[in-house]
Amino acid sequence: MWIFGFLTFLAVLHTFDAVLSFTLGSTNSLLNLNPFYGLIYNMFGEIDCASYFWVSIIFAFILFGMSCAIAFHDPIATFINKVVSDAKTVENPADVRLESGLNIFEMVNDSVTSNNILLNKVKDSTESVRNSINNVRTELSMLGARLRKLETDLIPHRKCPSCGKNISQGFKVCPYCGEKLLFCVQISTVPK
Repeated sequence: MWIFGFLTFLAVLHTFDAVLSFTLGSTNSLLNLNPFYGLIYNMFGEIDCASYFWVSIIFAFILFGMSCAIAFHDPIATFINKVVSDAKTVENPADVRLESGLNIFEMVNDSVTSNNILLNKVKDSTESVRNSINNVRTELSMLGARLRKLETDLIPHRKCPSCGKNISQGFKVCPYCGEKLLFCVQISTVPK
């Protein structure tokens, strides 16, 4: 269909070029752009404006008629009817025939609509799952922060053998009195 429509369009353009050649008296400029012009010139020689006009208008009408025949014949519905009727048994061939091309488009529209509804449901469910995952991540990060705080609270403190004050694990020298700390220092009880 599209090929014959395009060829019809080209034939109409050539017809307009022939009309311009009549009115303006110029040469067939569009015909000279044709890649097969050398072959046409060798076979027929120089083509006058009248012949160019009549040939282009005849081709335009022929190609337009073929485009209309293909468009109104609806070969897709015919092919689908043939495939469906061949697939079924011969007992009820009247039940198999499709009524018109409009029914095909209605079936396609119904299936597209139902698929769209299903896709929206899937999208909504994935959004709720995504929200649930984000909530779980937030709760896990809050739980991790609580565990880190609890861990720092539960780390045993050392006591300085010189001044007796509690000192965190990372110190090698007492920050209060300057005494060098040993590894075997008494551990205090965990504060409540």
